[in-house]
Amino acid sequence: MTVWAADGLLLRPLRRRLTALHRQVRETEQRLIDATVASAQVETVNRAFEQYEAYLKGAGTVDAELAAALTEVEAAVRDVGIVLIHLKQGAAQAESGGTVGVSIECEASPTQLVQLLDRLQRSVHLLKVTHLNVRASEGRALRASLVISKLLVRLSRGSDAQ
Repeated sequence: MTVWAADGLLLRPLRRRLTALHRQVRETEQRLIDATVASAQVETVNRAFEQYEAYLKGAGTVDAELAAALTEVEAAVRDVGIVLIHLKQGAAQAESGGTVGVSIECEASPTQLVQLLDRLQRSVHLLKVTHLNVRASEGRALRASLVISKLLVRLSRGSDAQ
């Protein structure tokens, strides 16, 4: 009876406390492992974010966004060597998630037109060709009309890290 009383009064509470301490140690070890893994990924995440950071930098006002789109389109047309016939600003839809547009009419070879479309697709200004009309012209040249839209990106203050 004294062994049972000693076990019930002294050892059982100590055993419960030891079990609880072991559980706390395992949980703390797991949190430490998770924190170590997360801290090892900081550089990888930062590098990945830097690749996409250029897409989040807006020019500011709608007029500035339109000017950036015009500049990008003009540079792309010039670099590819396309003959620009007409360039016109489109209307701006400034509401949240809106767009600004640019209309161009040009003459280009099929290769030049594909290069232009590729360059616009890869732009960090989030450009999208929303309308494309291609007609045959003299020789191998194509006459193309494009409407190019730029997505307006607005960040909320809570997610803006700058």
